[in-house]
Amino acid sequence: MIRINLLPVREARKAAELRQQAAMLGIAAACALALCTLIHLAKLSQAALTRRHIVTAQAELRKLEEVRTEVERFMAEQEEIEGKLAVIQRLERSRTGPVRIMDEIATRIPKRLWLTKLSMKGGVLRLEGVSLDAEIVAKFMTELAESPIIENVELEETKLEDKEGLKLNTFKVRSAYQYGPRSMPEQTTDG
Repeated sequence: MIRINLLPVREARKAAELRQQAAMLGIAAACALALCTLIHLAKLSQAALTRRHIVTAQAELRKLEEVRTEVERFMAEQEEIEGKLAVIQRLERSRTGPVRIMDEIATRIPKRLWLTKLSMKGGVLRLEGVSLDAEIVAKFMTELAESPIIENVELEETKLEDKEGLKLNTFKVRSAYQYGPRSMPEQTTDG
């Protein structure tokens, strides 16, 4: 009988299988290393792209900050200009307002009625005067109430007084005027 020694073949087969497993393990390790390298490069690329976006966004933010600062400056200038225009308008109304009121009173004052005092302060017009009778005072108050700039005409006081042998009615009338700002410096005219 012939004996064949199969041990070296088994050992050779085992060695070949080990080499094959080592080669497979090396290929798997190389693939894993390549995959890790690709993932790392992708993450680096993504990080670089994110940094570029951040830098771009920061530059845009700086530009917008400059625009915001300029807009705030313009808004402040606009507020200042509007304030100045309001002052100019108020001064214009204050300048022409008393003239308009004097004109209204002059056109509405009846005959046989004389004003002795006129004062304007804080939107309140006070008139004092004398007339021949109470009817003329009532007519004067009616005429004043029809004025577009004089309102709420009220009789404060009326008295019958003897002046130089004549019986005259003295009166005090209070009303509101409206041509501009409510707080005006006091203006008084004595007649």
